[in-house]
Amino acid sequence: MKDKQLRKIQMVSCDLNGTLVHQHTMMDMIRVYFPHRPEQYERAKDIFAKQTSGLLSMKQAFDTAGPLTKGLTLRNAIEYARSEMRFIKGFEEFILTLYKNGKYFVINSTGYSVTAEVIKSLFGPEKIYGVICNRLIFAWEGNPSKTIGENDLSDLVRDYFVNRADKALYDKIHATGKVELGIRNEEDKAMFVFELADKMNIPRTGVAHIGDTMGDSGGICEVARNGGLGIAFNYNEALKNHLENVLKNEKIPGTIILAEPKGDRSDLRRVLNILFPDSL
Repeated sequence: MKDKQLRKIQMVSCDLNGTLVHQHTMMDMIRVYFPHRPEQYERAKDIFAKQTSGLLSMKQAFDTAGPLTKGLTLRNAIEYARSEMRFIKGFEEFILTLYKNGKYFVINSTGYSVTAEVIKSLFGPEKIYGVICNRLIFAWEGNPSKTIGENDLSDLVRDYFVNRADKALYDKIHATGKVELGIRNEEDKAMFVFELADKMNIPRTGVAHIGDTMGDSGGICEVARNGGLGIAFNYNEALKNHLENVLKNEKIPGTIILAEPKGDRSDLRRVLNILFPDSL
């Protein structure tokens, strides 16, 4: 392990599904809020299993999975993230430690931006420097001509938690079934976090990316190829095999670490021990 490099990490980019929370949130909210349509959940489950194993592209996955969310209310989406998501053990300590140590934390996920906005409201927006996510489109009564912009959506989520909004209002805002892709392929995760790092004058050697499936293979590898740190955490077998092959066949300027295989006991404090080897 390159200890000098670890001490230089200034920006930590992290996947959401399977890395910060146990569930695959995009399909799980379908399970929770469309209980009388189990075929929708099974369809979403099949689609995302193929995508996270590298068998479907992001566009292919969301072109099919997006319409399965049609009719989901904004209240549903917010309450799902507040009440149904199970955060990986050590999550709150993880983001608090990054914040206290002056590290820029970025949620970098194919998950929906509305979910990330709820996390910001729950744990404090100051702890999350940036959000790179796909956008589930919401509109008044689901009317595509009355869509809600991302800034307005962020304000609506914030207001939901500070009791400034009429909660009934949130039942009138529905998902249209469309998804605007912020991340189109695995390499996009590295490209977008590099753009954020550039704005803060952080070199690419000062960037880390953490993920759990093949959807993060490009982020982990591209960050490491640019001298940064790639961490596979709560990883599945497909990602493990891919990264072991990369390490075997490439000379990587940065570092790739396989931290912990997928399981209910995965703990984000294991990642803190990697990022802060001398102080925790």
